[in-house]
Amino acid sequence: QDKNDDFYRSFNLIVCGLDSIVARRWLNGMIVGLLNYDDEGNLNPGTIIPIIDGGTEGFKGNARVILPGYSPCIECTINLYPPQVNFPLCTIAHTPRLPEHCVEYVKVIQWEKDAPFKGAALDGDDPSHVEWVFDEATKRAEQYSINGVTYRLTQGVLKRIIPAVASTNAVIAAACAFEAFKLASNIALPLNNYVNFSDVEGIFMGAVSMEKRVNYLNRLSRLK
Repeated sequence: QDKNDDFYRSFNLIVCGLDSIVARRWLNGMIVGLLNYDDEGNLNPGTIIPIIDGGTEGFKGNARVILPGYSPCIECTINLYPPQVNFPLCTIAHTPRLPEHCVEYVKVIQWEKDAPFKGAALDGDDPSHVEWVFDEATKRAEQYSINGVTYRLTQGVLKRIIPAVASTNAVIAAACAFEAFKLASNIALPLNNYVNFSDVEGIFMGAVSMEKRVNYLNRLSRLK
């Protein structure tokens, strides 16, 4: 976001694997905002910067090719992204049932109440902070006979870490690289326009042609 329009306009192709929906929406809005139209409303093809986006979560992943102005963009398919998992405050405070509830309690309630480290804000990248939360979450889990609180789980809850599987990352990275090669060399038509991958039970990979929303440019203008 620190870069100006000219920085993004200098690219012929963008391959992204951003770590949040917010970042994807921002980049999508930026590239769509660079499109130029003539007086009759016709899109200037020379202003199109293709976006290849890939993402994974555990044993599932997807890759897509976005041709801004022609094919559906992030905003057109925003409903495909699952909502962020949050725990009801009443549950984590009074009736915890999962190890995640114990960590979330320490993160949301106990950290502010006890004010460790001289009242510093909780930093999921600070090992001492993570260790403190882990210790306190372990104590709370013991009170409610809950098993499964680990240091790694604590990190995952604090930083909303999505599990990564090397094989899934490799498949999606290969798909993105192949689409980039096709667009850069014009050796074949690009993906039209979305592909899913899953190896939860066996291996599945299928392409889907998403549709563009008519009013997506209006939605983007409200985001910028």
